[in-house]
Formats: sequence, C-alpha cells, structure tokens
Amino acid sequence: MKKIFLLLSIILFSCSGDNDDQQPAIENTIVGRWHLVGFEETVMYEFTATERHTIYSSDGTFGDVTTAIPNPNPWVYEGENLVIDLFFGNSSVSVPNFKCNGNVVDLVSENGTTTLFREGYNINNCNE
Repeated sequence: MKKIFLLLSIILFSCSGDNDDQQPAIENTIVGRWHLVGFEETVMYEFTATERHTIYSSDGTFGDVTTAIPNPNPWVYEGENLVIDLFFGNSSVSVPNFKCNGNVVDLVSENGTTTLFREGYNINNCNE
C-alpha cells in the first residue's frame, strides 16, 4: 500500500511540469484587461462582469475604465459563445480558446480569429 501511495505521489508531482512563463495559472475567464495583438500599444479591452470597455492610448500607457470610450459594450456567454453587443443590431459572436495558463485567448468566429493577451503578460512566452 505504501508503494502505491509513493508511486501516485511521484506521478502527481512529476505531472505538475514547468510553467512556460514562470507565472501562476490564471482562471480561464474573459474578465480582466487584455491587449489586442497587432495593436498592443494603442488598444486595450477591459472586461468587467457584464461590459467590455475599450481604452485607447497614444503612448502605450493605458488608464482605467474611467478613461475608456463612452458606452461600453455589454457581453454575455450563450453556451460556449462569447457574445458582445456592438449596438445597432450588431454583435460579435466568438468561441474563446484560452491558452498559456489563461493569459492568452483566441476569439474564434466565422470572420476569423482575434487574439488577446492579459495586461502584464509577455505574449512571446506563449508557445501553444
């Protein structure tokens, strides 16, 4: 019995693996501050529990939601789909695919894929 416990303990600890970026895993949630790949220095999205705020910058420094453009976009999950209301009868519907310990998300839609990464995360560390 002790050998089985020892074997299971070894397996569990060896499966923990190295973290590719030495940062703790983050829950796979869209809530938080995200850089838009290709516009890292100029656009940031901040998702709260119910809204997506868009924050612009001219120098790579982003303020908080009080500096965001007016009229944030409401968002919800409908099943596995992330639905963002873009107003005037338009919406963005995508399936979020989280990777790199929840620090990167690919929003996959019928129009293509948009990649976001969390504020403070180095996207170059993501190898998934």
